[in-house]
Amino acid sequence: MSGALRLLLLFLLLSLGASAWSADFTVKEVQIELQDQRYLMSAQIDFQLSEQALEALSNGVPLTLEVHLIVEKTWHRFWEPLPYEGYLRYQIRFLALTGLYRVVDLQNGEEQSFVTRDAALRALGEIDELALVTQAELINGESYQLRLRAGLDIESLPLPLRPLAYLGTGWKMTTGWTRWPLQP
Repeated sequence: MSGALRLLLLFLLLSLGASAWSADFTVKEVQIELQDQRYLMSAQIDFQLSEQALEALSNGVPLTLEVHLIVEKTWHRFWEPLPYEGYLRYQIRFLALTGLYRVVDLQNGEEQSFVTRDAALRALGEIDELALVTQAELINGESYQLRLRAGLDIESLPLPLRPLAYLGTGWKMTTGWTRWPLQP
């Protein structure tokens, strides 16, 4: 067997193994509607945590999830200002003393408690009527898009855990960029 073929087989085996160990975040649904001259976005993101992240969470390590949002022209030039760019940050933590999962909206400090981890993760993935831009901020006749990406913020992990998260496959959880049309 040639060296190139062996290398290809090794790469395929490692790829299959890595995908079996890691989890995925998925953008299930995005709705954009115009209300009172303002574009509002609602979204449903499915946060499926990896075994490593679930173990850390069950041991009291808080996990911070970040949603990055950008409204831009479909054919955006890098020097043009963006009509909207923002980050939504949420934290989930298991409280061993009470057996509850706490979800904190880090924008406003609002907290919710859940009996089950699945209920907490479902609540984390619900974004309801987030104001993006006003209709006046977009140029009529231009075509715009909303780009959305959600992922685990490795920098928010406790310092001793960060090297493992950067080097391990089970910590790189993201939706990748998804695009949704936005017409003024």
